[in-house]
Amino acid sequence: MNANTPVTTVRVNKTAASIVGSLLTVLLCAAFIAFARLLPHYSPSGALWHAAAVVVSIVLVIVVHEALHGVGMAWFGKVSWHDIRFGFMGRALIPYCHCAVPISVRACRRVGLLPLWITGGVTLASLLAFPADWVGFLTGFTVAACVGDVWIVAKLRRFADDWLVQDSPSEMGCDVFSPVTQTAA
Repeated sequence: MNANTPVTTVRVNKTAASIVGSLLTVLLCAAFIAFARLLPHYSPSGALWHAAAVVVSIVLVIVVHEALHGVGMAWFGKVSWHDIRFGFMGRALIPYCHCAVPISVRACRRVGLLPLWITGGVTLASLLAFPADWVGFLTGFTVAACVGDVWIVAKLRRFADDWLVQDSPSEMGCDVFSPVTQTAA
């Protein structure tokens, strides 16, 4: 086997991810709004600034989400910032963070889930502290925005922690390499 030949490819279908992501967004937003309304210190939304807060917050969450992937690559994957790229995939209408060098499956799992842990945790804590419809909506959006990442992490669970993952430069997913084939190069 050629050292540069992946053992397998792990991909997430863009259409399926969009459909699942959209459905999860609607369901999670509704669920977190309902949850907010059950809390005793719920604050009804209605002010125009709440709509503006949602729009600004969503833009910030998207930027922070991708930045967290970059931080995770640098921290967990020990990747140089020179090998990390940010951009927007026009065909799928999604922003991305791309790593130009392979990282371990273990690091990839951590990188993939870092935005869910951080942005999901922060928005959920915000919802518990300040229950309002717009915060419930934002929490649902934030958690649903991680669907592609969770999908890839779930697909990687069958591989050992020391196997290597290389981001696909053009698709949602990665190539998986045996550590034996990589060290033989």
